[in-house]
Amino acid sequence: MLIYLKMLKALLKKGFATKAEKEALKAEFSKLKQEEQEPVKEETEQAEKLPEVDPLAGAGGGEPSEEKTAELLSNLLRKEAQGIQTNLEVKVKEWLEEHKDLMAKKAGVYQPDIAAKRKGFNEHIRALAKALITGDEAKFKEMTTDAQGTPYAGYVVDSELSAEVRHLMTDYGVARRELTSLQLTKHTYKANELVTDLTVYWVDEGAVISSSQLVLDQNSLSLKKLGVIVTLTSELLEEQEIDLFSLVAERAAEKFARAEDDFVFNGDGTSDYGSFTGLLLSANVNETVMAGTTFASIDADDLLDMQIDTPAAARARGKYFMHFSIMALVRKLKAEGDYIFQRPSETGPASIWGKPVVEVEVMPTSGDSAEDTAFVIFGDLKAGALFGYQGAIRAERFDAGVVRNVAANADLNLITTDRKAIRLIERVGYVQLITTLNKPITVLKTAEASA
Repeated sequence: MLIYLKMLKALLKKGFATKAEKEALKAEFSKLKQEEQEPVKEETEQAEKLPEVDPLAGAGGGEPSEEKTAELLSNLLRKEAQGIQTNLEVKVKEWLEEHKDLMAKKAGVYQPDIAAKRKGFNEHIRALAKALITGDEAKFKEMTTDAQGTPYAGYVVDSELSAEVRHLMTDYGVARRELTSLQLTKHTYKANELVTDLTVYWVDEGAVISSSQLVLDQNSLSLKKLGVIVTLTSELLEEQEIDLFSLVAERAAEKFARAEDDFVFNGDGTSDYGSFTGLLLSANVNETVMAGTTFASIDADDLLDMQIDTPAAARARGKYFMHFSIMALVRKLKAEGDYIFQRPSETGPASIWGKPVVEVEVMPTSGDSAEDTAFVIFGDLKAGALFGYQGAIRAERFDAGVVRNVAANADLNLITTDRKAIRLIERVGYVQLITTLNKPITVLKTAEASA
């Protein structure tokens, strides 16, 4: 076997083999046992395919000709290029697979297919507005979704508007990104809660093993309705330079996302927040109480104490959540001469005490300072709360009807004021997942003022 391996290695290294050398190699191979032949079978076949003359030698044996050298160099470059291309294709496929979900979310307003449909939406809405202004009832009949009904009814907006609003909300909102999100088919969802955990015991040899049991409870997630009606004047509709699709989608997405963040972080249980109690006012979180009674009295130890007060599993994946004005206070804090805040970089986001920090626009600002008030959150929100939503946002257009103008405390008649309206509705809600054991969320509160 050793002799054969030496012969095989020498021929492969040389790059060619004479007919006699190939015969000798074949003879040695036949002497090997079957179990010895199997591992070297592939290399043996390569040796049998080697050229019988040195490919670098010229026609007369000696130095290779210029033509031969050029041919060999060309073949070498071609093989290298093929290898690079294959490797690049593999890398691209891996990258596409890893970013498939992100690419879907980022299809957005500038994706070619969406852009084309958005243009159609703009043209459609303008055509309907003109038909309304000129009283072209036949045109309304033609363009409404209900050929049998009145031409002055509502009709469904292209589904792309709903999809566009939904995907933009992940950019604007924090709650939808940071909580565990779940699309529901019903208005309610039962989330299990661990009330009593297992206990394990040391057991002597031959002794009876004590029993323990898990006790589960359930929290109910009920979806509530968020909605808005956008009215548009005929002048705005006829303005060719305005991308109505993008305008409506972007403004609606930002406002919906802000409302979601507001009830998740600040909810006080009243109808102003969909009757939800937010994380800052929840009784089911850990509390770290500062020595000071104002937001400005926050120090580095307070923020580190929040990590200490958070269970280990949640601490490992924990993040800080705060308003930018509070972040500005934190950026000035030092521990042993070093700033505890680290700027975002190519390797990671901004961090405090080594943990990521997320800016939340709706959370308390430095101007909201008050005693006995929670204003910073630390923890694993995905483990601590569930954000639910039902299907897509409903988006419908209307050419007639009365819309309440809240700002002016009056009604707007779409026909007499030469307007159109778009109504957008979504059903959303949230619930804390674990409220009794191993609370994964901690809030930082100012101290109560002494009497």
